[in-house]
This record gives sequence, structure tokens and C-alpha cells, in this order.
Amino acid sequence: MNWRNRDESVAIVPLFVTANFFDVVGVPIGRGRGFGTAEAQAERTPRLAVVSHRFWLIRLQGDAGVVGRTLTLNGQPYTITGVLKHDVRSLPGYGLAPDLYLPLSRELLPGLEEPRAAVVQLIGRLRPGQSVDQGRAAISAVASRIGVAEADPEFSTIRDFAHVGGISQVREFKEVGAFFVVLMIVSGLVLAIACANVAGLLLARGTARRREMAMRAALGASRPRLLQQLLVEGLVLTTAGTAVGVGLMALVDVVLSRVPLPFPVPLELRVRFDSRAASLALVLLVTTTLLCALAPAIRATHVALLPALREPDQRGVRRLTLRSLLVAGQVAVAVLLLAAAAVFLRNLSRASLLDPGFRVDDVLVAQLAFVEGRQGVAGRFAVEDVIARVRAVPGVQTAAFSEGVPLTVHSGWRTGTLVRLEGREGLVRVDYDGNRVGPGYFETMGIQLVRGRSFTPGDRGGAPNVAIVNEAFANRYLPGLDPLGRHLSYPDEGRLLQIVGVVSNSRYRSIGEAGNAALYEPYLQRRAPERLVHLLVRTAGPASALALTMREAVLAADGTTAVSVQPMRSALSFAMLPSRVGAALLGILGGLGTFLAMVGLFGVISFAVSRRTSEIAVRLALGASRGAIARLLLRDAGLLVGGGIAVGLVLAVFVMQPLTAFLVAGLSPIDPLSFAWTVGVLLLASSAAVWGPGRRAVRIEPATALRVE
Repeated sequence: MNWRNRDESVAIVPLFVTANFFDVVGVPIGRGRGFGTAEAQAERTPRLAVVSHRFWLIRLQGDAGVVGRTLTLNGQPYTITGVLKHDVRSLPGYGLAPDLYLPLSRELLPGLEEPRAAVVQLIGRLRPGQSVDQGRAAISAVASRIGVAEADPEFSTIRDFAHVGGISQVREFKEVGAFFVVLMIVSGLVLAIACANVAGLLLARGTARRREMAMRAALGASRPRLLQQLLVEGLVLTTAGTAVGVGLMALVDVVLSRVPLPFPVPLELRVRFDSRAASLALVLLVTTTLLCALAPAIRATHVALLPALREPDQRGVRRLTLRSLLVAGQVAVAVLLLAAAAVFLRNLSRASLLDPGFRVDDVLVAQLAFVEGRQGVAGRFAVEDVIARVRAVPGVQTAAFSEGVPLTVHSGWRTGTLVRLEGREGLVRVDYDGNRVGPGYFETMGIQLVRGRSFTPGDRGGAPNVAIVNEAFANRYLPGLDPLGRHLSYPDEGRLLQIVGVVSNSRYRSIGEAGNAALYEPYLQRRAPERLVHLLVRTAGPASALALTMREAVLAADGTTAVSVQPMRSALSFAMLPSRVGAALLGILGGLGTFLAMVGLFGVISFAVSRRTSEIAVRLALGASRGAIARLLLRDAGLLVGGGIAVGLVLAVFVMQPLTAFLVAGLSPIDPLSFAWTVGVLLLASSAAVWGPGRRAVRIEPATALRVE
């Protein structure tokens, strides 16, 4: 809907609900009240509205006197009765946060009672003791009694009747779910590196405390008592880490709640520390304590009393220890994380360089949100009046309008259906991306017309229905046939289209797709004009210079229209969002994992140097050069890092195969350049980690070290 805010119209997203919504669902109201059945008829004056906490805080500046305030929506006054609490989640889910709630009516949704035009979600509260199956049976009985199911079974089926918050709500978003699974796995790997790091440090500390443990045992402490002490020390570490993590999560929640997202509907990213998160934190706390502290505690308490008391720290250093294996494992996991991050960075780089198949520079995109019902005033499309004014603006080369803009949230529609194609036998299933466009669209977008003609102002209601297909459509569904003049018929809809042109291929829904079939229809042949339309303008100079002028031209034609103008390159940021998010998250986690692995390597080499001080001093006293000492340490570190890199690369080959769905066409998840970059980064980081302990080792003075020993 369009909200008239001072001198401009702003497009906002309402949720239409029945009058008893707040009573049935029990949504908490923070200020004022909701509306009830007796007062929420849309025909009443004044009309009523309940606003979200975010809308009240940001759009209405947290007005303390908001209850009773009037909002002008689609030219009609609505009185605010209440404000929702700040932590209310909407029932549609998926992070959707409607700006306000309005009573459902035929006036707001003219096609409410048309089965194919209206989509509603039925919400029922079960009686005490009533099961979900009983509720489903009750709803089905009502649908049968009123004849809805018999009239149109496809559109009146109860597709999903489940408890609110059930897992079935996210089954439609397999790609999103897969991404979060990958993110959880990566986070778990970082946690594993941290556990290995702490375990290695505790092992080193346990070795240094052998004499202390032997003394305690000699004084009567039992082994279970010593284990308990060391586990409690580990618990203190993990508890402190968990507390810091929870604090960081609260900070991230504050930051994410203020991050604007490039979506046409209001979304909220919420990280709430509820009972489920607390349970997960408790499980992780216990698990990490056991993983980090149990093995070091067992090793530290397993000592021979007399040797430990007699010779506190004179044992030689073994080449292969549990600490070394932990460090090699950390390096292997770091390789896996960095390889994933490198592949996503390469994916982002390739995606930004891909040719979308249409013009990006010097093109403006304006999203026009008309007031409901104003698009088709007097049988004429209002957008035609708007575009006539825009074409008269100096600096505008060409202009056109369309229902969707490729590679944006509103990219058109994707369909798969059975049609009859002239020249082919029987019904043929076609899958294609569709869009409705106006005259001059292909010229404005820079999409080449290969054969036939483009749409003209005469392609409107009353004229023969026509369509234009891309080359991929013609090659896939009309192979070896001339597509021009052929007809497509939709048996289920009773529509007949004639192909009048063929255009070059371009990308429609994602930057990584390749060779998708597409079909365009004339916008002016729509039965009913859409409220939301896009205006595309190709400029003679920089597009941003004409943004304000273009906005003024639109408002001069219809001042009630909500207008949002941006360059085409900015509009395509949505298409790059998955690659940017993936590269950012995996890059951060990969960098964190590498840092932790290098801390572990630094600790092991430092500990080895401290344990081998007398050995190094003897070697130097017997004539070994300082370069030989450095090579000795580098060889030990090289074995750890080299083994970890080899194992990590093998793991990456298998683990990264599922990432193919997130990558642009032509980029393999086993990308040699990304793997080479990963190895290079690990070698540089390892050299930096070994530099400090190695420098300290070669500066040991033999006489001083032997005297101390």
C-alpha cells in the first residue's frame, strides 16, 4: 500500500488479517490495543490499523502519542489503535515483518472471493485435547460443506496444516536451508579448531605440571580427585568463553537489527537467546569441556611418582605427540575453511564480471507503486501517461516499462506447464522465465532482437495475443523449426499466443544461470494492470544525474505513486547478495580458523623450544650453526604444516562438492587457483607463526642455558 507521509508517498507492506486475528492468535500489544470483531469492518469509519514496533520506532519516530494518530493509506484515513511489542514474530515466518496490520476486506483485496485470484492462510486454534489430525478433518469437513473443495480442488487444498513454527515452514527453501547447514558445519569446524587449540595448551600445561601432580599424588590425592580438579579448570575456561560468546551474540543481534536488506518487503534478522539457544549453549559447554580437558587431564594424572619427583623436566622431546597431531588437525581444518572461502571469493569475482545479457551502465530503474485501482483509470494504463512524461525529459534516450526487472527481487515469474506448440505433436512441457514488458523494452535494456519484430503500442487488449521468445526457448522447444508465426496454446487457461520475435539470451533470476528459456508478453495485453510496475530509462550520460528529474516527472503524472529510483547496477545488488554473503561469512570464519590454527602452531613450537633449551645449547656448544638450529625447528614445523595441508586438501575435495549449487556456471568447487591460494596463505601464516619461536631459539646462549639447566 502507499502511505502518504508529508509530501511524498512511501510503499509499505501490510498484513491483511480478519477482525478476530489478535483474539485467536494472542499477539501481544505493546501500546494501545488491537481491533476486535465488532469494530474492524473495513466499511466502518474510521478505518483501523495496528502498526509494528519497528514501523513505530523508525517511520513514526517513536511517537508516544501514536494511539489515535491517523495514517493516509491509498488515499484513505486509518486510525492507529495499537503498537505491537518489539519481539513479535509474524505468522508468515521467513523473517517477514509487516509494517502494519489491517482488517481483511473485499475493498483491500477485490478478488478475495475468486478462487484463482486470492491466496489466504487459515489459522485455527485447536481445542484442548484436540489433535492436529482432528483439526485437519474438521477444516476439510467445513470446506466440503460449503462446496469449496468440489469447486476448485487444486486451489482449496489444505496443503500444510501444522503447528506454528514447525519445520514444514522452511521446506520450500531448500537452497536457504542448505546454506545454513553449510554455515553450521563451518562454525562447528571453527569450534573444533578452538577445542584442539585449548586441548593442546592444556596438554603442554599438564606436561609442565607433572611434578606438581606427582607431589599431590604423593600427599594422598587420588587420581579421580586430580581429574576432577583439572576438569573444573577446563570448565572455568569454557564457561568464560561461553559467556563472552553470548555477549558477542547480543551485540551482533543489535547490529543485524539495523542492517538494511535489499528486499522489497520488510525483513528482520533476529538472534534471540531463548531456551533452545540456552540448551544448545549448555550442551556445547559440556562437550567442549570434555573435548578440551578430558584427554589432557588423563595424561597429566598418569605419572610415575619417583621419576617425576626426582627429574622434574629432563625428558627428551618426542617428534610425534598428541599436541602435534592436534596442530596438524587444526591446519587441515583451516585448509578446508580457507579453500571454501577462496572458492566463494572467486565466485563473487566471476559473478561481478559476468555479462548479464543486457545493458547495466547508463540505465535507471524506477519502481512505481500505484494506489490500488488507479492503474487502470478510464480503461487506460496509468504507466503510459508516466512514460510519456519521462520520455520528454532531456537526456533520456529511450524508456520502457515492465512487470519485472531481471536479476532483482521482481524478476518476473518462473513457470513449468503443458502447452501445445504448433509444429510439434501432442502436449509439450515447457519451463521458462516469463515477463510482461512494454514497447521499447528490448531497445532500452540492450537485448538484441535477432528475428521478427518487437512489441508496439498496438499490442494491447483487443488485439491478437502475441509473444516474443529468446533463442534458448526456440532452440530447446522448437528445434529445427522457424519459431516466427507459430502459436502456443495453454489448454488449461484457454489462451493462444503467436510468436512474433526472437531475442538474444540473457540472465533472469540468478547471475550464475546459463541458457534459461524465456518468454515475453506485452504488458498492455494484461487483463488487469498490476499495482507495481518498473520503469526503465536509458540515459545519454551518467544515469544517477537524472534520478531526481525522473522522480519528479513520475510524480507530476500521479502524485499518489510511491517512487523508488536507482541505477541498474545498484538494482542488481540482490543478484550478488548470495555470493557476497557466502564470501563474507566463509571468509570471516576461514580467517578465524586460520588464526586459531596458527596460534596452536605458535604454542607448540614455543613449547618445543622451551623444552629443548638444553638440547639446543648442547648442539650450539658442540659446533652446530644457528642456521642448522633454525632448519631443525623449521623441519619439525614443516612436518606438522605439510601433513595438515595434505589432509586438508583431500578433505576439501570431498566436502566441497555440495557447494556446486551456490557457484556460477563454469566454476568448480575444486578450483585449482583457489586451492593454490589457500596453500600459499597457510604457508605464509605458518612462517609467521614459527618466526618468533625460531628467532628465540637461535639466540640462545649455550653457557647461560647450560648453567640454568
